Amino acid sequence: MEFDPEKIYWQAHRGGGGHEAPDNTLYAMKYGWSLGGIPEADIRVTSDREVVCLHDNTLARTTDAPPEVAELPIGELTLAEVRKYDAGKKFRADCAGQHVPTVREVFELMRQDPEKLLYADIKNYDEKLFPILLDKFLSLAREYDVASRIIVAGRDYALNCRFKELCPELKTMQWIGRSPEERMLTFRELAAREFFGLDLVQLHLYAAEGASGWMYDLPVADLREAFSALGTRLEVFPFGPFTTEAIKTLLDLGIRQFATDEPMRFSRTLKLLA
Repeated sequence: MEFDPEKIYWQAHRGGGGHEAPDNTLYAMKYGWSLGGIPEADIRVTSDREVVCLHDNTLARTTDAPPEVAELPIGELTLAEVRKYDAGKKFRADCAGQHVPTVREVFELMRQDPEKLLYADIKNYDEKLFPILLDKFLSLAREYDVASRIIVAGRDYALNCRFKELCPELKTMQWIGRSPEERMLTFRELAAREFFGLDLVQLHLYAAEGASGWMYDLPVADLREAFSALGTRLEVFPFGPFTTEAIKTLLDLGIRQFATDEPMRFSRTLKLLA
């Protein structure tokens, strides 16, 4: 799969970002796809080496697990233990019955439809679990023949490159947060490497307090610099509120890759600007 430079792509962060869908559930994945977006799944490993979709390192925020289980690291629980608990009803009553899904279940949905793409944000960076995650994730991607439709995302450049080295058909994306100065410093360091091993680079945009006019903390001039270096391989993630005017400014800069916590509102905004 190659990105069409004339098309706008957008990531549904955590599937629905916890705003519109219970994040990292099959419900959220289907929701993001139904709106024309690319859902994101956060990837972790259980104690019995099963690869699952879960943003946090515990079940506390998203499931109804009891306290004695909810605060345990996911790497100390088996898949069977994780699947005992509901991952939808805390979000909204009509989402009850959802569970923490396995990556295998998500890949099965992708295998049924060759148009489905997926962001996979790698969460296990520790020395003990990352090799397990890497091996199992790539094995499953090959088993289901979906590797070319996956964008592996993470904040660690070396590990992103490791994925690309072992599975060149994957897309890779490095996301960059922190302060505006730190974001651009990291971006320029990647530019000095000619973005080797990366297909996309994502810059986080945070609302600037008391801003008038441009609403984000990263100046438009910096975004112009980034787009000049990367072109349509630049992705931006406007965290929190966004306006139609702000999205139009980003589109006018040439940016065609986005991420959002509000898939429905973002897709409607794109239609208004079409």
